[in-house]
Amino acid sequence: ENDQYADFANVPGRIVRLTFVGERTYEPFLTRVARNTGMDFNILSGRIDRIKDTPYGQLILSLVGGNQDDAIAQLVEHGVTVEELRA
Repeated sequence: ENDQYADFANVPGRIVRLTFVGERTYEPFLTRVARNTGMDFNILSGRIDRIKDTPYGQLILSLVGGNQDDAIAQLVEHGVTVEELRA
């Protein structure tokens, strides 16, 4: 297992990294998706920066319960890049 994520070894759920760029960085899409799919999430780490005046953010989340596949599909529809770090 990647040492960078060793701190998450005992965290329950599916671990994903979300990457979002531009004005979507400030939209409350995550809570909407969680409500729509019955999924809970825990923010494990995150940051928001600017690249050439464009907002850029990354979050690492633990997803628990609900319809996680549908949640990921909705995030992708919102223009979020989703990378699964642990199933």
